Amino acid sequence: MGRRYLYLLLFLYCSLRSFGQVAPDFQYTTLDGQVAQLSDYQNQVVYVSFWASWCKPCLVNFKKYKAMRDELAEMGVVLLNVNIDKSKEKWESALTRHTIDGVHVRGKELDALQELYSLYSIPVYEIISKKGELVYLSDEPDRNILEEFKAWVNE
Repeated sequence: MGRRYLYLLLFLYCSLRSFGQVAPDFQYTTLDGQVAQLSDYQNQVVYVSFWASWCKPCLVNFKKYKAMRDELAEMGVVLLNVNIDKSKEKWESALTRHTIDGVHVRGKELDALQELYSLYSIPVYEIISKKGELVYLSDEPDRNILEEFKAWVNE
């Protein structure tokens, strides 16, 4: 009973974020050691992937959805891969072992980042509009994901 209650609370907490809410800004470190932040991508559609080197589903999904991610990048969508490993070395090692397209960064202040984006399990994906707002894919059964992204890119 306790575990179900915890899952219900977690679901309710995660569902508090709503369509059109401004995406929480956060800082990260780039591969070359520069500090930047999410808001640097203002006026661009950003597909954020929160991942870690030890997360098998994260690594499988990068490979499984490579073709779709390539199409998104061709459209002009920024693929921002935010690593949440505690170790910089593990992050860098994972990038040498796996082909992951996009911009590679490592989250700073990981505890705060976990709180901002409810990173209680990963992978977590967020889509951020040109206005800096969280947007979500349709839940329609006949949806066309690429068309939805195209509409956001053309806003």
